[in-house]
Amino acid sequence: MPPKLPLIGKAVYSLSLSSWPFICRSCRYKQARALCSGAARLKPQGNRKARGTTLQLRTASTTASITAVNVRRDIPPRFLHLHESLKALETEAAVYINISQLRLALRGLESENAVTRVAVLGLNGHNGPRRLARALLADPLASEQRWEKQLTADDNDERAILLRYGEQADVDDRHPLVKTLFIPSTTLHIHNLEILVQASSAADKSYGEAGAANLLVPGLESQSSASGRLSTVTFPVHKTVIYQEGLQDLGSIPKINLHDRSIFNVIIDWSWSTLQQQSQNAQSVSPINLALGEAAIEIFRQSLQRSVEYEHLWFDAGMPGMTAWMLDGTESPNGGIKPAIRGLLQNICNNTKKAIAQEDESSAQRQKASTISVATKNIIEQGISIWAENAHTELRDRLNSAFHSKSWRRIKWWKLFWRVDDVEYIASDILHKAWLVEAEKEMIWISGRIHQSGLLGPLKLRPTAVLDPDDEQTLGGHPPAPRVSDLVERVPNYEVVEDQVFQHPWLQNIYRARSALSQFTVPPLQSLSQSLLLQTISTNALTSSLSALLYFSISTTSPYEAGAIAAVGLVWSLRRLQTRWENARSTWEAQIREDGRRVLRHVEEVARETVREGGMGEADELSREARRVARNAVARTERALEEISS
Repeated sequence: MPPKLPLIGKAVYSLSLSSWPFICRSCRYKQARALCSGAARLKPQGNRKARGTTLQLRTASTTASITAVNVRRDIPPRFLHLHESLKALETEAAVYINISQLRLALRGLESENAVTRVAVLGLNGHNGPRRLARALLADPLASEQRWEKQLTADDNDERAILLRYGEQADVDDRHPLVKTLFIPSTTLHIHNLEILVQASSAADKSYGEAGAANLLVPGLESQSSASGRLSTVTFPVHKTVIYQEGLQDLGSIPKINLHDRSIFNVIIDWSWSTLQQQSQNAQSVSPINLALGEAAIEIFRQSLQRSVEYEHLWFDAGMPGMTAWMLDGTESPNGGIKPAIRGLLQNICNNTKKAIAQEDESSAQRQKASTISVATKNIIEQGISIWAENAHTELRDRLNSAFHSKSWRRIKWWKLFWRVDDVEYIASDILHKAWLVEAEKEMIWISGRIHQSGLLGPLKLRPTAVLDPDDEQTLGGHPPAPRVSDLVERVPNYEVVEDQVFQHPWLQNIYRARSALSQFTVPPLQSLSQSLLLQTISTNALTSSLSALLYFSISTTSPYEAGAIAAVGLVWSLRRLQTRWENARSTWEAQIREDGRRVLRHVEEVARETVREGGMGEADELSREARRVARNAVARTERALEEISS
């Protein structure tokens, strides 16, 4: 069994744990042992003066240093899912979201009682907002304190002032942009508030144009010593008050929707009667009389017996409504999320969705701006129609002239005996000189017009081959051993090559089709002519030999009877040569005519489709995917926020 603690050790140990609640588990055991050893040393021994000695305990702090990096925060379990959704939103929608505002929302979820930060922005300078903050935070039961004088002092310091709670009034002006003023205000302490007071900076003059989205991220201006230019640093808040002194320049006041009144408020410092005469809309602005409110505080401080007068003046000044609005949403109902933080999160989600929608609209406008006009497309389509008509006419007339020409008649069936070697030359000459020659040239000109108008878009290069590091044929490797199949040329089928013709860019279809016809139809025609001529000669030789053999072997055979066999063989072989060769020539003529029409029809269809569908502007797929991911991240955040509310 472990040794029992002495009585004094137990008492000191229990007292220490009750007075120092923030002690980590790893330190409790060490501290208990130290207490036991300390209590043993405190036992009365002789005349030692240890009885009156007090124990000096030093507990481990759970607050990390301000210089710590990647400090692990203890997030409440009920806020963990929402916190993770916001972190994902920071990663996936960083382009469409205000990072500083999101960081403020994240810090609000990392504690049970988060700080609520309110900004008071003055459109007429910093004097009015400071007086308003003093009137809202001053204690009428106490005399005027030093921080009130420091806050309303007429100095040349244009920096923003951050009001925080402190047991004693103190000023921290080390920051070049913000001067922190610690004040002993019960309002700030009870509701865990921070108030930022500043004049409207140059970056805030665009409130009316940018809307109320920028009101929650006021800018703090700093001047660069090198260039003299002003740079703006954002300081996010949960709620914002716009202070306007008088009715001058009301056009600079931003328009606030009714559903945004919980986080935005616009007040005008003027007399109540004058505001009623001006018929101001109470839903848009909140009228107050700051001078009357300050007078009420001074009256109450002079004498407590004037409390009734103070109450009348305070209500006539419109200050209770302002105080109620500022404190609204600073308390978490039933241990849930604070309404002020919830409003900030909803504002972040709404602004992100608006930014994504604006980017979608901008992308659509850019795509529409790059669209080719309909008139230009109609002109190019008319040119394609004229080209197609001229190409079909050329195909018909040129081939008719070629097939009735003297060179084509040179390879008739009865001239094959001395012109059989000219078949390939004559057929190839017809393809290269009479098969869509002018149509190909005109299509090059039309394609140039299409490309000049922007209908083709950017040219897409074919991907280059990548060397495999595991392959032996890489640079510096040994070549593979030769094979017989590498030395023999593989002749593909004509149908395969014919299908591949239409898979290439339509500008090269005519040239590739002519090359395919010349490569796969002319050699078979030349081979057929040679084989038919060889068959005819061999048949005639065979029948002539047979007739001679019959004549010399049979004595009763007359020369006329023996010559009949040779004559029959000659007539049959010549007839077969004539029939098969003329059929082959007619088939080749029909084939190149039909292939020409197919190529023209395909080129025309592709060119028209390019004109109709081209010029619509290229949609950025990467940007579209990024917007889709950001939109999904916002939806997850909204669902997580609804789960906490439910």
